[in-house]
This record gives sequence, C-alpha cells and structure tokens, in this order.
Amino acid sequence: MKAAILGNGPSRTKYFDNKIHYDIVAGCNVPWTNVDWTVVLDDEVVSRWAKEPDLITVPTYFSRHAWMKTDQVKQRKFFKQFLKEIVVPGKNYDTSGHVACKILMREGYTDIDLYGFDSWFEDTIESTSHELFNNYPDNKATFIRGWRKLWSEMMENHPAVKLNFIR
Repeated sequence: MKAAILGNGPSRTKYFDNKIHYDIVAGCNVPWTNVDWTVVLDDEVVSRWAKEPDLITVPTYFSRHAWMKTDQVKQRKFFKQFLKEIVVPGKNYDTSGHVACKILMREGYTDIDLYGFDSWFEDTIESTSHELFNNYPDNKATFIRGWRKLWSEMMENHPAVKLNFIR
C-alpha cells in the first residue's frame, strides 16, 4: 500500500509534480491541500484553529497535550467531531511527520513518500508552520540532528518499509 505524508517545508510543492496515486495522504498540522487526515501535536495549532474553524476540516490525530488545549480554549465540543485518535509522540524531536509515519506503518503501509521534509537533505527548518504559529525552535542544528536521527531509526527498525524523501 502506498501513502504520502505532506510536511510543511519548501519541497512540499513537489507533491503536485508527482502524478502517483496514493491509497492515503496524511497531513502535518494544517494541511495545505486535500488530505485524508492530519496530525496535530502543538497547542498553538489548536489555539489558532479555535479562532479559525475552517483551518482544518479533516479527521485529526491529536497529542494528549493538544487535546487538553481544546478544553483550555473551551471548544472541546467543536474539536470532538475531528478527533480520530489521541497519539503519544516520543519525548525528543518527534514531529507531526514522524507521528504520521508511525501511524501509517502501524496501519500496514510499506511504501511512504514524504514531501516537505527538507531538513532530511539540508540544514534548514524552513516551514510554513513557523509562519503560521511562530514556533521557530531556538537551536535549529540540534533539532535537525534529532529529526534526522528519528527518521534513521524508523528506517532501521522497519526495514520492510520504504521511506522516500521527495525533493
């Protein structure tokens, strides 16, 4: 089964250049095109979504932290219609992209194209998420190393799964 994960880095635009059919397309945070579902880990996303109800309109995997934020913004009833599952990200450097990949692997996907994950190729953390939520990390080099390490561990721990970083 073939899947795509749409990250938020500059190479995300390559998704439109690719005419491959996917069985499922997953988003990260705020999807910028049609996806089957998305992953929201950060409470900043929930805060903005509470103010802009049309920001996300697909089933959503929430981290426990993000789900608790739905109470703080007093809109649990609104968010409940989108709740697909509560997920538990790893402790260090686990992004919505990493979590989406784990979900897809759990569901049996063995061929996963990743768009918009530019930190795999170069020392950048450029992302539309930073523009939307002002969540730019302080130490980008540390984050890049952490993100790459998690991707590498996923590939090592799941050799039957093919992760294709599209650039």
